[in-house]
Amino acid sequence: MKRPSVILFKSRSVVSKVTGVTPPLGLLYIAAYLRDRLKAEVRVIDATLEPEPLKALAAAARSSRPDAVGISALTPEAFLAHKASAAVKEMDPSIPVILGGPHPSADPDAALSDPNTDAAVIGEGEETFAELLRLIMAEGPGWKKPELLRGVPGLAFRAEGRTELSAPRAPIADLDSLPFPAWDLIDYKRFWTRGSMASAGIRPYFTMFTSRGCPYRCVYCHQLFGKKFRARSPEGVAEETARLLSMGARDIEVLDDIANFDQRRFDRMLELMLERGLHPTLSFPNAIRADIMREHSVDLLTRVGAGEVSVAIETASPRLQKLLGKDLDLGKASRTIDMLADRRIFTRGFFMLGFPTETEEEMLSTIRFAHASRLHLALFFTPNPFRNTGLYDLFEKAGKLPADARSIDYEYYGAPFNASEVSDARYRLLYRRAYYGFYFNPVRDWRILRDRPSRADIPVRAWKLMRNLVSFRRLAEAEG
Repeated sequence: MKRPSVILFKSRSVVSKVTGVTPPLGLLYIAAYLRDRLKAEVRVIDATLEPEPLKALAAAARSSRPDAVGISALTPEAFLAHKASAAVKEMDPSIPVILGGPHPSADPDAALSDPNTDAAVIGEGEETFAELLRLIMAEGPGWKKPELLRGVPGLAFRAEGRTELSAPRAPIADLDSLPFPAWDLIDYKRFWTRGSMASAGIRPYFTMFTSRGCPYRCVYCHQLFGKKFRARSPEGVAEETARLLSMGARDIEVLDDIANFDQRRFDRMLELMLERGLHPTLSFPNAIRADIMREHSVDLLTRVGAGEVSVAIETASPRLQKLLGKDLDLGKASRTIDMLADRRIFTRGFFMLGFPTETEEEMLSTIRFAHASRLHLALFFTPNPFRNTGLYDLFEKAGKLPADARSIDYEYYGAPFNASEVSDARYRLLYRRAYYGFYFNPVRDWRILRDRPSRADIPVRAWKLMRNLVSFRRLAEAEG
């Protein structure tokens, strides 16, 4: 088999309310895997780094004539992903276009409704994309036969005019067997000039996964990494940390769904960093599980270096906690917030307002919890009913699925998905009250100034927060 040539394209929501971006870590893992296993020639194009991303993709495809193009997208990035598929096919209809990421995993029917998309990877991408690429290389133009695609676990494809799924692919058990992400394929320093997933400020940083999967059954979560917690060894994490620090940045954002699920592993990971004299500034923008965090772990994190820690509370209603499958112990979560605050670790809380069956009093209880907490920052989200989630089913049962929703609407901030028992007008008032009441607090504002890792961009951050997060304006889909 000749050496495969692949282009990996990271779609973005280029008109997003969300101003922070993060490097395309998932694609960098896939790129490294393809190079390691298939000796593939891989190019990574990130739409956020290109003034005209579609033209950049078409030009790259024209010059290299790749054996496949992989496009990764979240749901609010889907509109650009489909434009990217069209740009490739317009240049050369014979090039296979494969969609991956959370969007096709949640809604393969929507992904494959685009005739320019040939197939979609469901779940983790490394093994599935590599096996599909082998098939493409071996079969040539006949690779799309359904009888062949059924033999590749983890795929969605069209057969006889409908979407068909092959057998599910087992999650990768040994994460230490994966090569480190291919950072050399992107100009990662360009991400150092803009905001990231964390709210820690503009600074040099890298991103890292230390684990995949989450065993909790929250109804609003995606299934990309599955419900079994799989962890890299503390030794592997420490080694990657050393490599990243040698590349010129001290800050590392850990993107795990639940980095502290195995508390002994979490502690050992930090202990090894201390033993090796590694002192990264660690942030957890995807949140730790607040009700299982131990004080010893917080102390270790403080000794290594803590940037920003996020905690996902979602709701202060015990009834909704059970309905949503989160079942968080609110008392223990509050104690974790206090432990972090006592050590002046910058702490961000996540909350959601507008769940199906949620009453006004339950919404107010969540707002009061946030306002009374010692959190530095709070973000209030609108629940998004992604397909193939329990939350979608709750929306459907309540008759609250919006008829006119577009992919760009799945942006969390002020999204048009109020499914609560209060009217939309009352919901918008409470949503704004949540933000204004939290931030128009002089004691909290002083703590933000005192404890935030970077202070230079606080005025810009505050302006963007009030302009984007508190707004209910709906965004137009990009044309280019």
